[in-house]
Amino acid sequence: MVPLFMFLDPSPVKHFLLFFALVFALTSTAQQLFPTIECETLADRRLAIPKDLKGKRSVICLAMSPKAERLLRVWNHPLYNALIADGMGGLMGGKMYNAQLCFVGMLKGIAKIGLNEAKNKSKKEIDKTLYSNFMVSEDSVSDLTKLLGIRTTSEPHFFILDDKGIIIYQTQGAYSEEKMNALTDKLLE
Repeated sequence: MVPLFMFLDPSPVKHFLLFFALVFALTSTAQQLFPTIECETLADRRLAIPKDLKGKRSVICLAMSPKAERLLRVWNHPLYNALIADGMGGLMGGKMYNAQLCFVGMLKGIAKIGLNEAKNKSKKEIDKTLYSNFMVSEDSVSDLTKLLGIRTTSEPHFFILDDKGIIIYQTQGAYSEEKMNALTDKLLE
């Protein structure tokens, strides 16, 4: 057996190259551009996320199954109060985070046939002033889950994007105050 130190070359050039490779590997995996999702808002506007949201930070809320949609509904009110509502005033006003809010329902398989029905049902349940915040997408759920490294579609997924569409925070699952606080804390950074 050959000792490990026999393979280490103390030359400064090799150390520099090793250091450079390590730094590149760490920085290249730290930031990921959110993949493009083609959506249609309840206001019947076509939208490509993140392209059409650039210039402002955004919170993207994805529901990729009926179960995820039910869990996401519990998040709706707290997210609305934090990111949109102005009624609280002062420092706690809804605009303090300066972020757009997008709820995206994704349909898969045979459910895509009912896209218009799903939109019409949502329009009955959601205030018209919020139609631009709620959208549906027919894009491939399986492609999106692969691109984002999502392992389960039975939970809602939340992404904070910077003004260039790069993912700076991600969480998933049922609502909790801890998760909501972590999300809003990240928006204050």
